Amino acid sequence: MTAPLDISAYPPDGMEVRLIDRFTSLKGRRILEVGCGDGRLTFQYAPAARQVLAIDPDRLSIEDALDEQAALRVSNIDFRVGSIEQLPARGAPFDVALFSWSL
Repeated sequence: MTAPLDISAYPPDGMEVRLIDRFTSLKGRRILEVGCGDGRLTFQYAPAARQVLAIDPDRLSIEDALDEQAALRVSNIDFRVGSIEQLPARGAPFDVALFSWSL
């Protein structure tokens, strides 16, 4: 019997982080993630990051991310409802900016 075909729109866990690591290190970095959704990718790379600001305009997705963050007890992620256009022009400095769908 063959295994069922996985037709998920998302790559397997770790694949995107390995792709990012080919171009830049996330270790100890301050990261801005635009369009974080429910934090699917965020939780994969956050253990290596110093600090993460993860934003998404969808309040329900951010609420899901916050629930998962509490369950996992991850303290270096700041999930916020918002968009890149709403960030102040002179905001906190970031070492890396991620937009996961650009991968």
